[in-house]
Amino acid sequence: MIVSRWVLLLWMAAMGSSLWYLTETLSVRNDLGDLLPEGVTEAQQVLLSQVRQGLAGRLILLAVEGASPEELARLSRSLAEAIRADGTIGIVANGVDSNQETERVLIEKYRYLLSPAITAEMFSVAALRASLEQRLDDLRSPLGVLIKDLIPADPTGETWRILQIWSGGDGPMKYRGVWMAPDRTRALLVVATRGGGFDVDAQESIQVAIRALFDQVVKQTGLQARLHMSGPGVFAVEVQRAIESEAWQLSVVASVLVVGLLYVSYRSLMLVVLSLIPILTGIVIGVLVVNHWFGFVHGMTLGFGITLLGIVDDYPIHLFSHLSGHESAGMAMRTIWPTMRLGMLTTVIGFSALLLSGYQALAQLGLLAIVGLVTGTLVTRWVVPACIGSHFLPLAVPRHLVSRLDLLSKGQVPAATVLVLAAGILIWSDTPMWEQDVTRLSPVPEEKKQFDQQLRRELGAPEVRDLLVVEGSTVEELLEKAEVVAERMERLRANGTIKGYDIVSRYVPSQRTQLERQRLLPERVVLERNLAEALKGLPFAPGLFVPFVEAVQASRSIDPLGLDAFAGTMVGVKVESFLFPQGSRWMTVVPLSGIEDRRRLTEAVEGWKDQSIRYVDLKEESNRVMMAYRDRTVQLLGWGGMAIGVVLAVGLRSVTLVVRVLTPVLCALLVVAAILRGGGEPLSLFHVATFLLVVGLGLDYGLFLNRPECEGEERLRTNFGLLVCSGTTMLVFGVLAVSKTPALHAIGVTAASGSLCCLLFASVMARRKSDVA
Repeated sequence: MIVSRWVLLLWMAAMGSSLWYLTETLSVRNDLGDLLPEGVTEAQQVLLSQVRQGLAGRLILLAVEGASPEELARLSRSLAEAIRADGTIGIVANGVDSNQETERVLIEKYRYLLSPAITAEMFSVAALRASLEQRLDDLRSPLGVLIKDLIPADPTGETWRILQIWSGGDGPMKYRGVWMAPDRTRALLVVATRGGGFDVDAQESIQVAIRALFDQVVKQTGLQARLHMSGPGVFAVEVQRAIESEAWQLSVVASVLVVGLLYVSYRSLMLVVLSLIPILTGIVIGVLVVNHWFGFVHGMTLGFGITLLGIVDDYPIHLFSHLSGHESAGMAMRTIWPTMRLGMLTTVIGFSALLLSGYQALAQLGLLAIVGLVTGTLVTRWVVPACIGSHFLPLAVPRHLVSRLDLLSKGQVPAATVLVLAAGILIWSDTPMWEQDVTRLSPVPEEKKQFDQQLRRELGAPEVRDLLVVEGSTVEELLEKAEVVAERMERLRANGTIKGYDIVSRYVPSQRTQLERQRLLPERVVLERNLAEALKGLPFAPGLFVPFVEAVQASRSIDPLGLDAFAGTMVGVKVESFLFPQGSRWMTVVPLSGIEDRRRLTEAVEGWKDQSIRYVDLKEESNRVMMAYRDRTVQLLGWGGMAIGVVLAVGLRSVTLVVRVLTPVLCALLVVAAILRGGGEPLSLFHVATFLLVVGLGLDYGLFLNRPECEGEERLRTNFGLLVCSGTTMLVFGVLAVSKTPALHAIGVTAASGSLCCLLFASVMARRKSDVA
C-alpha cells in the first residue's frame, strides 16, 4: 500500500509539473507549411518555397455578387477602400487606382529606364513626329480624357506602355472603373495577404477581417450582396477547420461507443475511468517532448498522433481482463508484463519508421507516438494497478462468447483461401497500387475548385502549377538572365506553346539594361532641336513639351531603379515573391499560363541548353515529393520489420513462436491492402502510416495469444481481453471510416479492417495445447 501511494504521488507530481510546463511553453502552430518536407532536389525546394511564401499562395480572390452592376461597382470601391484603410490585411486591387501613388510616381520618374521601347531612334525627328501624330489621334479618341494630362511630359507614351506591359495585356474586364466578370454578375477583387498562404491562423484572421469589413460596407451602403472568397489560403482554412470539426464530432461518437463497450464488458465505471489514465498521460508527455525537441507542436500532429496512440488503450484492457479476484492487480500485471513489454518494444520499432523518415511532419508524429506509447505502457504497469487496489473482481468472463474464438484455430483452410483471394485482387485489380496524384487526397469540394478556376480566368490571376526557374550567382546576374528568358518566352507565346507569363525583369530591369537605356537618351540641345523639327505643322501649343525635355534630362543622371523601390505596393509584392536565395545563389521563378502541351514546353526549354533554366511542373513535383517520402517510409517499415523479428526472436527464444506472432501481421496487411484496392482506393501515405498501428495491434494480439501460460481460465481471459481491445479499435476507427475527409477515411478503414484481420489471423495461428505438448 505504501509503495502504491508513492507511485500515485509521483505520477500526480509528474503530471502536474508537465501540465504546468506545457501551459508555459507549449507552442501549437497551424501553418501547413511547417508540415512540408525540406525537399531533396532544387525543383522540390522551389516548389516548397512557392507553397510557403509564393505570391500565388498568398492571393485571396474576392467575388461580390447579388446586386446590380452599378451597385456591385460601388461595393467594390467601398470594400477596397476599407481593406486599404485597415492596414493589416495586405494589398488590395480592384481595377480602381490599382497602380498606387508610389507606383505611379516611380513609373513617371523612371519611365525612360523601365520602358523596353527606348532606342536611339526613338528621339529622332521622324520617331518624335510619329509619336506626336499618334497622340493627336489619341486625343480625338475616347482615350483622350485619360491621357490628356500625360502628353506634355510623355508624348512618346512610355508611361502608358509600361502600364500595358505590367497588366499583361489580358487583364480583367472593367465596368464603372472596377474589375467585373464578363456577365457583370460579380465584382472582382484580389488581395495579396501579408501572411503565408498556408499559415492557417494568420489566413483565418485575415479572412474574418475581410468579411467583417464587407458586412460593415454592406450595412453602410444599405445594399444587399454576398461575398465569396477563394484561393489557397481560403482552402487551407476551410480544410483544417473542416477536419477539426469532423474529427471532433466523430471522436465524440466514438468515445461514447467505446465507453459503452467498456462498461458493458466490465460493469465498472472505475475501470472505464482508469482506462483513460495511460493514454492521457502518454499524450501529455508525448506533446511535451515534441514541443521541447522541435520548438512547437503542429495541430495536425496532435490529431493524428492521438490516433496512433489508440493502441495504448489495449494495455489497461489486458490488465482488467486478467483480474481474477485471486490475486491483486499488481500480481496480475506482473504475470502479463513480459508480454506487454515485448509488444511495446516491437511497436516502438515500427513507429521509429516515422521518426527516421526525414519528413518533419512524420518525425513529429513518430516522436509523439513513441514517447506516448512508452509512457502509456509504464503508467499501465505501475500506476493503474496502484489505483485498482487488491482483490478487485470485475464482471465474470462470458465463456460462451470468448471460447468461440478458439474455434478459429481450426480455420487454416478458410484463412488460406482469403489470402489467395487477396493476392489475386492485388495482382489483377485495375485500381493502381499507389495514389500518384496528391490532389485527389484534398477534401476541397470539386465545385469550389471549379469556382476558383473560373475566378482566376476572369481575373487573369497567376496559375499555381507551371514555372520556369532561373538561377544566378547574384541578383544582377539573375535579372540579366531573366531578360534573356523574357525574349525566349515571347517566341514561345508567339508559336502558341504558352499563352502568358510573368517575370521579374518586366518590372525591374537589370542595372546593365537601365544604364544602356540611359546612355541612349539625347542631350538637351539635340532633343530640343529634334522636337522643334517634329512639331512643325502640328497644332500643339508652344512650350507644351518642356516637361518632356526636363524629364528626359533628369533621367540621364538618376541612379538606376532598385528592387526595393516598389516595397509596399502590389508590384513590390510580385517582385519579392519572384526572387529568393538558395544557399549562396539566387533564384527567380517565372509563372506560366495557358500551357496545352507540357511535353512541348519541356523540349523547348531543354533545347536552350542552359542548365541554369529549368521548367518545373509543381503538380508533378509535389507528387514526386510525397511519393519519395512514402517510398522511404515503406523502406523503413521493411527494415523495422526485420528489427522486430530480431527482437521477437530474442524475447520469445523460439523461431516457431516468432512465426506465429509475425505471420498474422503480414497476412492482415496483405488482406487490408486487398480490401482497399478492391474497393477502388489506392494506397497513400495515410494508409502507410496507419499500417504502423495495424502492425502494433497485430503484434499485441499475437503475443498475448501465444503466451506459455495462455491455457484454461487464462486463455478465456486473454480471448476476452482481445475481443474488447479489437472491439474498441473497430468502433473508434469504424466511425472515422465514414468521414468525408480522405485522410480520416483512409486511417479509419485501414485501422478498423486491420484490427479485425489481425485478431482473426492471430487466432488461426495461435499456439494450442497440443502444440506445447
